[in-house]
Amino acid sequence: MLHLTSSSFSTPLTLLALVAVFFALRVRARKAWNLKSQHNAPCTSLTYPILGTLQYFSGHWDFLRRATAEGTVSFHLASQQCIAVPVDKRHEFFSDSRSSFALAYAVMLGATPSMNKDFLRSMGFDITLGGRAVKFLATLLLNERINSNRFLLYQYAGECISSLDTVTNPFSEIYRVVFRLTVNKIAASSISASPGVCDALVEVFHELDQSGRRAATTKIRCNISSTKDCLHWRLRRAHRESFTLRGIRLVHTRRLILRTANTDVVAAYFLCDLATHPAYLTLIRAELRAFVSQFNPDETLPLSTRLQSITMEDWLRHDALPLTNRCLKETLRLRIATPFHRLNDSGKDVEIAGTVVPHGTILTFHSSFMHHSEDFYVEPLVWDPERFSAERAEDKGRPMAFAGWGLGKHQCLGQRLGKFEIFLITALMVSSYDMQTVHEDGMPMIEIPPVQLNDEVVSPPKQPVHLELSVRC
Repeated sequence: MLHLTSSSFSTPLTLLALVAVFFALRVRARKAWNLKSQHNAPCTSLTYPILGTLQYFSGHWDFLRRATAEGTVSFHLASQQCIAVPVDKRHEFFSDSRSSFALAYAVMLGATPSMNKDFLRSMGFDITLGGRAVKFLATLLLNERINSNRFLLYQYAGECISSLDTVTNPFSEIYRVVFRLTVNKIAASSISASPGVCDALVEVFHELDQSGRRAATTKIRCNISSTKDCLHWRLRRAHRESFTLRGIRLVHTRRLILRTANTDVVAAYFLCDLATHPAYLTLIRAELRAFVSQFNPDETLPLSTRLQSITMEDWLRHDALPLTNRCLKETLRLRIATPFHRLNDSGKDVEIAGTVVPHGTILTFHSSFMHHSEDFYVEPLVWDPERFSAERAEDKGRPMAFAGWGLGKHQCLGQRLGKFEIFLITALMVSSYDMQTVHEDGMPMIEIPPVQLNDEVVSPPKQPVHLELSVRC
């Protein structure tokens, strides 16, 4: 047991520590007082001095659900002031364009470096996705660019899918497929054409993804070294490319472009949902077969050859794949539980949802306010694509009930490319294999583990899920 005496406070180190704590408390109290005077949102009682709301890190969904039960509230994470927005203010949250999602995520995700506009401009890139950056991204994602190169995309996807093991982890293997396709479109085709270089970059980006999925230290030195090697290789090949090194820089925005639902995780969840619902798997297989036959009816040809007749616009027509779209929408609703963050970086205080938001404050909102609420959906924890049918239309019962690809002013820039990649991968998988979800030891898995509502970003299930694949004749 520790006994404190007068001599305990006589050492210089102890006195220095006490002085430091005193000034930290004073600064924290003064900052909290100043912030309190700037906004009109009440402060939550779920907080600690100096450290702030630690409950956010251990269970942000549980915290946001309790804290916003009576309306908008403010809280702080160390020196960062935040405001939690309740579900009835979702329209104002998603419709306001004065806040930045990219800068907010740079602050809120674990092991993400602190970034500001001046630093980013000095590096020649604007992470706020404003001005020229938006135009450049729009150019990269033009239908014409994707369609002109779709033969390579079909080839790469077919090669990856055909080489899968009998028992495979879709959350790692589909990651590689999506990564290769995305790099081909928004970075450099020479990288995607080289499996070795592409695999090296996959490991780098996988580590970066994990840094956002857990508050851990990223292996910066390893990442910098690997990325530098890839960039040097890219420079040697630059004369053969039509895009400059800025394309390489743009690949770092992949998680921002596909921010609401990372394509790789969604595609893997989608395949697992189909595998655990054989009736839907059979129906979707038939729908995709009929869809492909509209463009190339010759079933004696390999599927990869027949797919080349289909453009991205064909895949994304609203009436093209109604059942597949409903099933994908349900996977997004059920499996994707993530907070949305917005940073007021306007340089002045703004009013959003009836609350004054000081400059530098982060607004936060959670998709589960709608997606996993009985006020919006019947039996929200059950995978049921028919809830999106014309007869039930549960997503139309209340405005802004579905945020799978973002909402309002903050929709995913890469949603069309993401959906195209998911449809392509699904078509190849269901046409090539019979699928069954299994545990690591190969034993059948009847149901996928429930979604982790307290995950900070889109994440694979905590309990590993594998697919057992049988080649279809």
